[in-house]
Amino acid sequence: MQISRRALFLAGLALSGAAAAAEPIVTDNRVITDDRRLAILEAKLASLQKQVELLEDVKAIERLQQAYGYYISEGMGEEAADLFSDSPTASIELGLQGVYVGKERIRAFLTHESNRLKDGEIREAPIMQGVIHVAPDGRTAKARWRTLVMGGMHGEDGTWAEGPFENEYVKEDGVWKLSKVHWYVSMIGSYDEGWHRKPLPAPGPLADLPPDRPPSEEYQPYPAFYLPPYHYAHPITGQPVVWE
Repeated sequence: MQISRRALFLAGLALSGAAAAAEPIVTDNRVITDDRRLAILEAKLASLQKQVELLEDVKAIERLQQAYGYYISEGMGEEAADLFSDSPTASIELGLQGVYVGKERIRAFLTHESNRLKDGEIREAPIMQGVIHVAPDGRTAKARWRTLVMGGMHGEDGTWAEGPFENEYVKEDGVWKLSKVHWYVSMIGSYDEGWHRKPLPAPGPLADLPPDRPPSEEYQPYPAFYLPPYHYAHPITGQPVVWE
């Protein structure tokens, strides 16, 4: 949104008081003229506008990521794929199934038989604990999330699965889209017997739809432990967060 100099000046009058704005201000033996006050006001409004844009970007990314979670939970692969960037480098990597690159390959993976819901099947995957960082230019962003997945077929043992996302986003034509989805599987376990009593292995690459690249990192879920790298430093110490 463009703001005219007249509008800025009127805003300055409102902020500082019309009577006070009518006369130059003297401080430290310097005269602050209307032009100088206008320049200061322009800088303040530009800063406020940048902050508002940042808040709007963060909320848009939250809505985008939560929409992805709903579509995945409901087996809506087409809708989930539509959330991705049109860039040929866009990718998705879920657990240890490998990396699918490009929107159509992402679509093929998300609409694969293994990702579609069957009659009597449930897959609830709420996404939470978002930590979002938008780049200074407002064109890209990164975020860390976590999901706890409850799944299973009616009348059979179900599963719990848990792990964090490290995702990336891009703004295309003013719209935020997913550019990289990477979910790390920290744990998969039996619902009936308990995840701590009967951990299950993470699924590997699909035999009938091989990924474009193998898993980008080698690790194993619980009872093994692996801390996926954070895209951001510790907010207080400024140091990388690593498991000793």
